Amino acid sequence: MATCRNPEDADALKKLTADNPNLILQTLDITNESSIDSLLKEIGDWPLDLLINNAAYLGPPNPQKFGQIDYQMFTRSFEVNAIGPIRVTEKLIKNVRKGNMKKIIFLGSAAGSIAQIAPPVTLYSYRASKAALHMSVHNLYHELKPEKIMVSLINPGLVDTRGFLALQPDDPIPERLSKIVPIELIKMIQEGKIPMITTLESVTQMIHYIENLTTESLPLFVNCDGTPMPW
Repeated sequence: MATCRNPEDADALKKLTADNPNLILQTLDITNESSIDSLLKEIGDWPLDLLINNAAYLGPPNPQKFGQIDYQMFTRSFEVNAIGPIRVTEKLIKNVRKGNMKKIIFLGSAAGSIAQIAPPVTLYSYRASKAALHMSVHNLYHELKPEKIMVSLINPGLVDTRGFLALQPDDPIPERLSKIVPIELIKMIQEGKIPMITTLESVTQMIHYIENLTTESLPLFVNCDGTPMPW
């Protein structure tokens, strides 16, 4: 089963569903209690082998600069990135307990690593909300370990979903990209100071890691290739 806020607009997911008859596409807004409850009614008592919490909200960069912070957006970042994944997991834990694999995956972020923070120091709401998620997942790991339920926090890497890799060092920065990512960060990507990977590279590595995840797997917080991430 795959979920998203607006299935009618999710062309890639709709194609995936058409190509895979066993895949069910459902509506889910992880910030909305009634939306989650509607999903629970659809799932019923189905066992869940694997739960992947993938939803996230980055938000535009300018309202996340000190002196310009948009606190409504700050709140939304916490609702989506920190609260939503835990809320969904709490609602679905009975289904995970019935599963054979019993694996719960959260997508964390290097941006939420306190030990790894480095310039450009922007994205206040995104960084803080991801750091909050990391703490909750760490708690959950210890909470569920006695039940042999596997919990893992994976940084997918800096994944190019918008065409950053096509930029050359001297290319002007398209406005559409500067609205998504701080210009300082884009320049570092152009200069090769921050490596990006493709979606295929990231997902392939994460699938391999998840398939080999066991109750003894450590550390809890890892990069998509399984290497340790600093908290």
